[in-house]
Amino acid sequence: MVTTQMIKIIYRLALVLITLLALLVAWYGVAFLEWNTTLGLLTLIATPLLWISQLLATRMVLEFLINQFKISEYLRVIKDKD
Repeated sequence: MVTTQMIKIIYRLALVLITLLALLVAWYGVAFLEWNTTLGLLTLIATPLLWISQLLATRMVLEFLINQFKISEYLRVIKDKD
């Protein structure tokens, strides 16, 4: 199916964008260290958590889409049997 191939591309694109966002947040965390040490450290600690949570959420949504397409494909096969 074309959709599963598109989902692989979308996942890779999302991985790149999420990683760039995490790097930007980490850069802000380093910049905050000079202004407010606590805020900078919290930002640096939160960056990997943010990256993982966004990646997991994206993966879950894309897996859900794949499952929905497979379910509809299986239902079509069952319908065609009758």
